[in-house]
Amino acid sequence: MRVAALSLRELKTELTENYVTGLTKLLEELQVELAVLPSYTAFLLWIGAGYLRRPCGFLQGLKLFMQEASEWNQHFLGLHSDLARENGLYLVAGTTVEEKGGLFYQTAYCFNPKGELCGKQRQTHLSREERALGFSRGEELCLVDLVGLKMGLIVGTDARHSEIGRILALEGVALVAHTGALVDGLESKTQLAGIWAQVQQNQFWAVEAQLNGTICERSFQGQCAIIGPCEVTPDLTGYLAQASDENPDAIAELMEADRQEIQRSYPLLRLLQPKAYEGLLPELYGSTPGTGIHSSDDKPNL
Repeated sequence: MRVAALSLRELKTELTENYVTGLTKLLEELQVELAVLPSYTAFLLWIGAGYLRRPCGFLQGLKLFMQEASEWNQHFLGLHSDLARENGLYLVAGTTVEEKGGLFYQTAYCFNPKGELCGKQRQTHLSREERALGFSRGEELCLVDLVGLKMGLIVGTDARHSEIGRILALEGVALVAHTGALVDGLESKTQLAGIWAQVQQNQFWAVEAQLNGTICERSFQGQCAIIGPCEVTPDLTGYLAQASDENPDAIAELMEADRQEIQRSYPLLRLLQPKAYEGLLPELYGSTPGTGIHSSDDKPNL
């Protein structure tokens, strides 16, 4: 499977039409089966469309977007549904603010090659700043069925919480798509502690899309990457592809047979202490950790 993590750095977002034209051209060039966009995509496009009527800081701008996102989302989700269908690929459309019952969530949406919504994931762990803004935490993890494998979605700061990746791995996920936005400075320098670490702990693939750019005076400088278990990467670093100053996106071919061979030769998930996971996934018992076989089809609650 050929996959891409896109940073949006070289796409024009001042007008929706420019964004659609630029992204369509990029996807035609890349010819991938899965593309993942970074966090805050909807917020960035909302600003580009002229809805932020006065200059302001990031937090104030995001607060204003939260109040108008429900109306904007119909347009945002519709255009990414069209992009997925017209380019014949799975598209994780970054994040937007979802309002439900008076609560606000940072939510990622995934569309299949027919343009149908095939999964969405609310962020389950919040930073102090996100709590102060009034966001609520999601309580379920979503599984997306791709051709021949399962994919999980990891949103924003959930990348730093190891139980997310472990639960997805125990559910039989072979690939995770991470939609992120790391603030330039100390936060961006700790990127390795997120998805890269989760991949090595759980032996799945990851397509990590990080925002490169500035929103309301806040700069984001995370690095897009395609990650796999160290043993299946040519230089044993865990990276199949990394963005660079010259190329802000990451594109790679996932060789699923190689990952499965590593799982067979060194089955990390079969070495767990089952008692430690009773509170997280009670439905696993009696099934064997790491098999992805469960006594219930319900999604796990955190």
